[in-house]
Amino acid sequence: MENNSNLPVIYIPTNAHKVADSPGWQNSVGIPSETSGRLYVIAQRKTSRGWGCSCRGWIRHRHCKHIAALRLPAGEQPYEVQLKERS
Repeated sequence: MENNSNLPVIYIPTNAHKVADSPGWQNSVGIPSETSGRLYVIAQRKTSRGWGCSCRGWIRHRHCKHIAALRLPAGEQPYEVQLKERS
Protein backbone atom coordinates (compact mmCIF):
# COMPACT_ATOMS: atom_id res chain seq x y z
CA MET A 1 0.00 0.00 0.00
CA GLU A 2 1.26 3.46 -0.95
CA ASN A 3 2.15 5.87 1.86
CA ASN A 4 0.87 9.30 0.91
CA SER A 5 1.05 10.96 4.34
CA ASN A 6 3.55 13.53 3.04
CA LEU A 7 1.22 14.75 0.29
CA PRO A 8 -0.79 17.98 0.62
CA VAL A 9 -4.35 17.46 1.83
CA ILE A 10 -7.30 18.77 -0.18
CA TYR A 11 -10.61 18.70 1.68
CA ILE A 12 -13.64 17.92 -0.44
CA PRO A 13 -16.23 20.72 -0.07
CA THR A 14 -19.32 19.81 1.95
CA ASN A 15 -21.55 20.10 -1.14
CA ALA A 16 -19.31 17.68 -3.09
CA HIS A 17 -18.77 13.94 -2.85
CA LYS A 18 -16.52 11.17 -4.14
CA VAL A 19 -17.77 9.55 -7.33
CA ALA A 20 -16.75 6.36 -9.10
CA ASP A 21 -13.51 6.56 -11.06
CA SER A 22 -13.61 5.97 -14.79
CA PRO A 23 -11.07 4.39 -17.15
CA GLY A 24 -8.12 6.74 -17.35
CA TRP A 25 -9.24 8.89 -14.40
CA GLN A 26 -9.02 8.52 -10.60
CA ASN A 27 -9.62 10.55 -7.41
CA SER A 28 -12.97 11.64 -8.87
CA VAL A 29 -15.05 14.23 -7.03
CA GLY A 30 -18.53 15.39 -8.03
CA ILE A 31 -19.25 19.08 -7.53
CA PRO A 32 -22.78 20.41 -8.11
CA SER A 33 -23.20 23.46 -10.33
CA GLU A 34 -24.06 26.70 -8.54
CA THR A 35 -26.54 27.69 -11.27
CA SER A 36 -28.02 24.48 -12.71
CA GLY A 37 -28.70 20.89 -11.75
CA ARG A 38 -25.50 19.65 -13.38
CA LEU A 39 -22.83 17.69 -11.56
CA TYR A 40 -19.26 18.44 -12.66
CA VAL A 41 -16.61 15.82 -12.06
CA ILE A 42 -13.05 16.77 -11.18
CA ALA A 43 -10.58 13.91 -11.50
CA GLN A 44 -6.90 13.11 -11.87
CA ARG A 45 -5.65 11.56 -15.10
CA LYS A 46 -3.96 8.22 -14.34
CA THR A 47 -1.17 8.66 -16.90
CA SER A 48 -0.11 12.32 -16.71
CA ARG A 49 -1.29 12.86 -13.08
CA GLY A 50 -2.81 16.23 -14.04
CA TRP A 51 -6.32 17.29 -13.03
CA GLY A 52 -9.32 17.87 -15.27
CA CYS A 53 -12.99 18.78 -15.02
CA SER A 54 -16.09 17.86 -16.99
CA CYS A 55 -17.25 21.50 -17.22
CA ARG A 56 -17.30 23.48 -20.46
CA GLY A 57 -14.54 25.86 -19.28
CA TRP A 58 -12.05 23.08 -18.76
CA ILE A 59 -13.04 21.19 -21.90
CA ARG A 60 -12.62 24.30 -24.07
CA HIS A 61 -9.83 26.21 -22.31
CA ARG A 62 -8.24 23.79 -19.82
CA HIS A 63 -9.06 26.19 -16.99
CA CYS A 64 -12.09 26.28 -14.69
CA LYS A 65 -13.33 27.62 -11.38
CA HIS A 66 -14.00 24.13 -10.00
CA ILE A 67 -10.33 23.13 -10.15
CA ALA A 68 -9.27 26.56 -8.87
CA ALA A 69 -11.69 26.27 -5.92
CA LEU A 70 -9.90 23.10 -4.79
CA ARG A 71 -6.56 24.89 -5.23
CA LEU A 72 -5.40 22.39 -7.82
CA PRO A 73 -3.10 23.60 -10.62
CA ALA A 74 -4.64 24.37 -14.01
CA GLY A 75 -3.20 23.33 -17.35
CA GLU A 76 -3.03 19.62 -16.57
CA GLN A 77 0.09 20.00 -14.42
CA PRO A 78 0.91 16.84 -12.46
CA TYR A 79 0.01 17.31 -8.80
CA GLU A 80 -0.35 14.64 -6.14
CA VAL A 81 -2.67 15.19 -3.18
CA GLN A 82 -4.65 13.36 -0.52
CA LEU A 83 -8.40 13.92 -0.93
CA LYS A 84 -10.30 13.87 2.35
CA GLU A 85 -13.91 14.44 3.26
CA ARG A 86 -14.60 16.86 6.08
CA SER A 87 -15.78 15.08 9.19
